[in-house]
Amino acid sequence: MFPLLLVLVVSIPLSSGAQIPNQGQAKDLPVATNGEPFPWDRMRLPITISPLHYDLTIHPNLTTLDFTGVVRISLDVQEDTSTVVLHAKQMHISNVVLLAPEGIRPLRVLEYPRFHQLALLSDSVLTKGRKYKVQVEFAANLSDSFHGFYKGSYRTSSGEVRAIASTQFEATFARGAFPCFDEPAFKANFTIRIIREPRHIAISNMPKVKTVELPGGLLEDHFDTTVKMSTYLVAYIVSDFLSVSKTTNHGVKISVYAVPEKIDQTAFALDAAVKLLDFYDDYFDIPYPLPKQDLAAIPDFQSGAMENWGLTTYRETGLLFDPDRSSASDKLGITKVIAHELAHQWFGNLVTMEWWNDLWLNEGFAKFMEFISLDITYPELHVDDFFLGKCFEAMEVDSLTSSHPVSTPVENPTQIQEMFDDVSYDKGACILNMLRDFLGPEAFEIGIIRYLKRYSYQNTVNSHLWESLTDICSSDALDEGRMKHTEFCSKHKLQSGSSKWYSDDELDVRAIMDTWTLQEGFPLVTVEVKGREIRLSQERFLRTDNPSLTEGFLWQIPLTYMTSASNTVHRFLLKTKTDVLYLPEDVDWVKFNVNMSGYYMVHYAGEGWNSIIKLLQYNHTAISGNDRASLIQNVFQLVSVGKVRLDTALELSLYLSKETEIMAVTQGFGELVPLYKLMEKRDMTVLENQMK
Repeated sequence: MFPLLLVLVVSIPLSSGAQIPNQGQAKDLPVATNGEPFPWDRMRLPITISPLHYDLTIHPNLTTLDFTGVVRISLDVQEDTSTVVLHAKQMHISNVVLLAPEGIRPLRVLEYPRFHQLALLSDSVLTKGRKYKVQVEFAANLSDSFHGFYKGSYRTSSGEVRAIASTQFEATFARGAFPCFDEPAFKANFTIRIIREPRHIAISNMPKVKTVELPGGLLEDHFDTTVKMSTYLVAYIVSDFLSVSKTTNHGVKISVYAVPEKIDQTAFALDAAVKLLDFYDDYFDIPYPLPKQDLAAIPDFQSGAMENWGLTTYRETGLLFDPDRSSASDKLGITKVIAHELAHQWFGNLVTMEWWNDLWLNEGFAKFMEFISLDITYPELHVDDFFLGKCFEAMEVDSLTSSHPVSTPVENPTQIQEMFDDVSYDKGACILNMLRDFLGPEAFEIGIIRYLKRYSYQNTVNSHLWESLTDICSSDALDEGRMKHTEFCSKHKLQSGSSKWYSDDELDVRAIMDTWTLQEGFPLVTVEVKGREIRLSQERFLRTDNPSLTEGFLWQIPLTYMTSASNTVHRFLLKTKTDVLYLPEDVDWVKFNVNMSGYYMVHYAGEGWNSIIKLLQYNHTAISGNDRASLIQNVFQLVSVGKVRLDTALELSLYLSKETEIMAVTQGFGELVPLYKLMEKRDMTVLENQMK
């Protein structure tokens, strides 16, 4: 999902493990709406039963703004039980039956609205390994919010208001559209039918197979069965949209849907989607598994966009481009959003986090892939200039006491929704970029392809990704790999004399990355040069008056640095609180965190900042534009926590009169303008003129 507005909040850690019923809880069972005990007392569903397949028929009425439906769910019974617990929210349930080998039997229904749960009670045991189906009829109003199956509308140029019905199920809103096992690990196949009036069309995740005429002049569209996927990725829209289509080089039909009067604004998005889906098809070395990919511009839409498999949905501003009125930044925004949602078709849809605590595996990767894909497919947009800004934004919220780890225990829908923030998206992307820089782009690409292939149509946790990025040249990994993988390992074997592509001690990716995902915040690395010695220390960078809050944090930091003596980028993994590096010769300056590829700040103690200031004044192009932007950001952030004097930061910023790179200039303005405005408000005319 592409967030429109991200708000940082503190999540309350709670147990997140799925459970088996009847484990003898000491506390009383919850009470159902009819006053009977409800047989399940956890927020998470039991693991005794899993869904295999949903047959879902939905009939929305865009006049009365409600819908009816029937769902038949094929079940995999993993433990003997007489209770099926699943989700349903704010709907009327009726005619619930069990389709068993012995025949059809009615099921008793209990509802527990607090957890959005239904319990379907059988008078006989559902036996492990046997095949069963439950069938549930349901009815509800189309949602007034922008979640679940909701009503929308738009106004034509003649003033006519037209209704549409659309879905937004991430994270926990499929349960408001049909009874289901609404957790990401309960993957299943979906066969969907939608009943509509002839004046509308219906689209869903898969292509339409046929349309059947029903009594009363209604039509029923039958859609092909989906691949195995999570409930939050199911989507369907009933509307009067028009579409334009093209086919990718890999044979996938791409269509962009919009309201009729804006269909002429879809050409840019259509071309971008074709180009980007082809890029991902090649990059991930895994064919996009569906025959089509629709992109729909929804007039009423809360998020920036949503990655529903085969039917991605967008705000109109996130998809439509008017050549006569839209700007260059609109073009950048549209390509980034499309790149993000199409990356999700692999990261998130094909391979899905097991639970929402690892949402960053979806969102951090999609955010990261925006920049990887656009750097190659749209180099003229200079998207790498904007990535650095994302890391600065992430640090802004991650330096507060209210931050949370990238991977945070969450349980209830409110906590889950809170995970869609700058930490999951931007910090997630920045630590992946740091890892890619440390491992090398080729090794990183091989590792993530290995991860996607190994866990296709499955669910994962953090450690699965780290394992896939470790030992990429082992015999097991080579068996899973492709030609490019084999060539990479052969080349590095020749260079190093061994099969290890990494020359230091065996690299433990999990040990490194656990320090970045399981604790909040980020490190400040203090560097002091004494002759040929570089003394290093790390601490948490935190905006607080309470120094005790920075204690107890330790990261494994993939340091990079260069010096005045050489253009070579040197690498060192700082695992301890302090360490010392030795230089082969004396140097005038040293710059750590080359290109700001690492998610950490650097403080140059002693004469360190003075040597940096001299470098920028006399030879600023000796380091990259990103390096210069990071020095500006770091020094002003250090001023804000009292580590550096303001006059040092202002002296460093004087070089900006010679600066031509966009990120360094915008970062400089970003730091100086607030100071200037402060002086302006306080009528400090002399200082104001000095600033000018």
